[in-house]
Amino acid sequence: MSAVVPAAEVARVGDRVITTDELERRLAEIRRGPYGPRLPEDHTPAGTRLRRWVAQLLASEALVRHEAPDDQLPLDQAVHKLFVQVTADVTVSRSELRRYYAANLDLWTLPERRTLRHAVRATRAEAAALRTEELGPPETLTRGQLSGPFEEALFSAAPGTRIGPLRTTFGWHVAVLDRVEPAACLPFDEVCAAIHADLLAAARGTAFDDWLAARRDALIHLAPGYEHPGDPSLPDHVHRH
Repeated sequence: MSAVVPAAEVARVGDRVITTDELERRLAEIRRGPYGPRLPEDHTPAGTRLRRWVAQLLASEALVRHEAPDDQLPLDQAVHKLFVQVTADVTVSRSELRRYYAANLDLWTLPERRTLRHAVRATRAEAAALRTEELGPPETLTRGQLSGPFEEALFSAAPGTRIGPLRTTFGWHVAVLDRVEPAACLPFDEVCAAIHADLLAAARGTAFDDWLAARRDALIHLAPGYEHPGDPSLPDHVHRH
């Protein structure tokens, strides 16, 4: 991505020339923004890396315009349109969907659910005196939404069991367990569309990244000193994932 580029130029993208004046204007614009006071000063190592990042930004914007030369859309819309065009033929097979489903069954497993009616009173005697019809409306819970002895009693009881009185930090609890819904794994057909959407988005992202990298290698030529900040050939390269 580096070639012989005149000193007053930052980069060439196809026939498009990015000048140092453009870079200075964009840097000034960024420094006037809300994060300006937090940015590193010029003529510091961090400031040099910032200049390289902004050079990369300008080159990437120019690349988008090069690939969509007749498109007068705002840049973000132009990128989206280009993304759609480049990834239009990307597909995900049904066998890929099934493999992903089988390898990630935990994602589709619904935990056991228990429906109860319960009430809390200040004293054990008050709680013990509660009639079933005085308990609150039904609510459905999964393990982990409660804690301690009350949860253990609830999740070990059979439907129809009266639980309590049991004390928690909120008072004395009494409950009746109405229904138990065992843990279950959603069938493939119910989650197929969601899996397809996720895998297709990932495949499109990968395809676009690969295409973009190839176009950058072919079209972007950076002047010395404006290499990517993560270029390992630079003595001060910084790039972590």
